[in-house]
Amino acid sequence: MKTIFKYLPIVALPAIGMSSAFALEQVNGSATVIVQNSFTLQEDSGLDFGTVRASADTTGTTVATLTLPADGSASSVVQGTNATIQEITAGAAATFSISGAAPSTALTLTLPSSTTLTTGGGTASFTVNNFIAEVTSGPSNGSTYAASNLITDTAGAVTFSVGADLVTDASTPAADYLNGTYTGTYQVSVDY
Repeated sequence: MKTIFKYLPIVALPAIGMSSAFALEQVNGSATVIVQNSFTLQEDSGLDFGTVRASADTTGTTVATLTLPADGSASSVVQGTNATIQEITAGAAATFSISGAAPSTALTLTLPSSTTLTTGGGTASFTVNNFIAEVTSGPSNGSTYAASNLITDTAGAVTFSVGADLVTDASTPAADYLNGTYTGTYQVSVDY
């Protein structure tokens, strides 16, 4: 009987090891990721300097400037020696909205240095410059745009407004402003 007990454990061990090798199962798992680096940026309303009476300096290079703030406050005018802007109807800052961006993330806003407004048949034009933005929603609501403060909300959205200066023609135009609508475009860029 002693001999049987000595050999039994040796015989039983390989059987235990073999049974767990036959129970091994494997499966390959899957992994995915969706990359969305883009978001939606749209102009909700254009930059509108309102209705003005304007005259350019046709004998020199002095200018008049109408400043349209981005924060919705009243515009102001600085007259030139031989150039004039008088506001007849108040304008309004442009408004922009962003959606589909990463939540609670700072975005970088780039505004242009200047653009030109012209009308068909006229020689005098306006320069639009000194663009400025105001954050109008999200954590920095009510702040003038500065690096890192255009921050999306928890849904990945934020809005801002844009104001600028409207400056009379400094190039000594051959003729003064005509009645009509003066138009131009400018580019606003937003990125992470």
